[in-house]
Amino acid sequence: MARNMTMKKGFLGRLAKDQAGNVLVITAAATIPMIAIVGAAVDISRAYLTRTRLQQACDAGVLAGRKSMTGLSWETENREKALEFFTMNFPDGKYGTSVPTVSFQANNLGAVSGTATTNVPMTLMAVFNKSIIPISVNCTADLQLPNTDIMFVLDTTLSMNDSNEGDPVNRITALRNSVTSFYNELNLVKPEGSHIRYGFVPYSSTVNVGMLLKPEWLASKWTYDSRIADGTEIVSSGVEAEELTTTSSEILNNGVSTGTKFQGAAEKCTAPANKLSDVYTAWSGWSPSSTSLPRTRTRTRTMNGTSYSASLSGGICWITPTDYNNHIIKYTEKREANPNAGKDKGSSTRYYWKYKPIEYDVSALKGGGPTVSGGSFIAPVENNHTTRTIKWEAKNACIEERATRRTNEGADVPMYDMDVDLVPNNSQPDTQWKPFLPGLVYGRDTTSKTATTGWVYSGAAETRSSSNLVTPWNDTTQYGACPSPSRKLAEITYNDLTKYLNALNPAGFTYHDIGFLWGLRLMSRDGIFKEENQAAEATGRVARHLIFMTDGDTDTRIGAYDAWGLSGVARRRTSTNSIPTNAAQNTITEDRLKELCSVAKDKKNITVWVIAFGTDLTSLLSGCASPNRAYKADNAAELTATFSEIASQIAQLRLTR
Repeated sequence: MARNMTMKKGFLGRLAKDQAGNVLVITAAATIPMIAIVGAAVDISRAYLTRTRLQQACDAGVLAGRKSMTGLSWETENREKALEFFTMNFPDGKYGTSVPTVSFQANNLGAVSGTATTNVPMTLMAVFNKSIIPISVNCTADLQLPNTDIMFVLDTTLSMNDSNEGDPVNRITALRNSVTSFYNELNLVKPEGSHIRYGFVPYSSTVNVGMLLKPEWLASKWTYDSRIADGTEIVSSGVEAEELTTTSSEILNNGVSTGTKFQGAAEKCTAPANKLSDVYTAWSGWSPSSTSLPRTRTRTRTMNGTSYSASLSGGICWITPTDYNNHIIKYTEKREANPNAGKDKGSSTRYYWKYKPIEYDVSALKGGGPTVSGGSFIAPVENNHTTRTIKWEAKNACIEERATRRTNEGADVPMYDMDVDLVPNNSQPDTQWKPFLPGLVYGRDTTSKTATTGWVYSGAAETRSSSNLVTPWNDTTQYGACPSPSRKLAEITYNDLTKYLNALNPAGFTYHDIGFLWGLRLMSRDGIFKEENQAAEATGRVARHLIFMTDGDTDTRIGAYDAWGLSGVARRRTSTNSIPTNAAQNTITEDRLKELCSVAKDKKNITVWVIAFGTDLTSLLSGCASPNRAYKADNAAELTATFSEIASQIAQLRLTR
């Protein structure tokens, strides 16, 4: 027994002292737990990497899907776009995973959400009966809107009454619908407590901003190219002739019918060339053949083909075809003795005028409030030396611009009209604006608004004439047009917006610079409305956007009364030495627009968006826009989509999960 105990103690003792054997045993015993730990670390790292990548793919999908949406409408193509971006970021088999399951959908407020799942197969952990780790992620993208100022500078010229090819509505209706959709889309994503202010500047050859001004910003007196009475003359009408000649007609074959009328281009409302055979026969001999009275002769007219006529009605150009199919007319000319031969035909009064610049007191148009409220006065300019009531009120409160520099004048001549922020000086009329009063304005030595010759500079000697020379009076559709009133930046309800847009009235020609200029004036935080615009920033930073939409190229007319007067006569922007051309004025307008666009982007921190609607996106327009902010819309659907795209970018697409 003692011996056995001694042997055990010896073996155990030696074993206890054998450290190499201990390490081997311990290592063997620890191998299995170590494999589990290392395997778990590797597999969990793969699972974490997979989750991160899956989340990124899900985020990319909802962002792409939301960005592709038009308004709040979630369509099949939006879902496909989301899946495309998900797959691009997480292709099948990524990191050895199973084929992922993914779904995307949008709620009625336009927020796009997604769910993605996959399984990560285990490697070393599989020996411990853990074959997969399921991964699932969620993602949501939506639009979020900070405090925002949005100024619409809208071309409301005569061509906005036209329709683009294939559209069921005209351009002005398409514009109304698109702006309304834009408003609704932003309103839905406006966070509680944020503010969106909207401003509007409809433009043509001038702008309607008179009722937004303070009285001291408006001149009390201004000189217009006008006329004053200068006597009368009794003019004899002569005596009755010995013979009377009359011509009558008779339709021998009625082959005429009116075709279906169609719209033409409103700003250039002219009929197409006739496609007509119109043949007259020679006159027959007189019957009786002697010189006795009465006597008659005849001839016939035969017409085949189509003639066209053009008329501008309600701002819409209608082209009416008249079709002729062997239409025959017989004309009879008759000469007979005049029973009143030799009698005095009486006399008439001839009225003379002096055409020249005339200063008028326009202070009555300011009203009596803190802002201009309009008014009227009497001017002795009506035909036959009578008076005309000159009204200037909200619906026609357009302005003439302040002093500028002519193309042949040096840099020392100020351009007050191009100064966005200059506040008018009440003692310096050149810095003030003036009422736009077509009822006072007359041309000099020309009887046609479309004439390219005959215009006399207003600084020349006065012209005395008995003719009623050209005037924009009552020509509110084209040459004396005043667009709808502008609106300062302010929050607006849906009903007020709809009412305002429905009242937009297309008229006049296309002077891009005057519209853009006043868009800047109304939103500048350093100009005439700085108190209001700076106060709006008291609640936080304001993102500022100007949306400039036009449907056509620059189109100025020297016979039009615009923001710089009757151009053929006043010549406030061109040399006084010669009659300006439309082309020269177009160049001036476009050069000034380029300068104003640079002011907006480089000095005013305004994002400029440009939309060419139904017209080419020219270098002038694309150059005006901020980078990647120029669009072309060929029809009403594309215009709505364009406004929706702009709304999405203004609203700042974000992940909101």
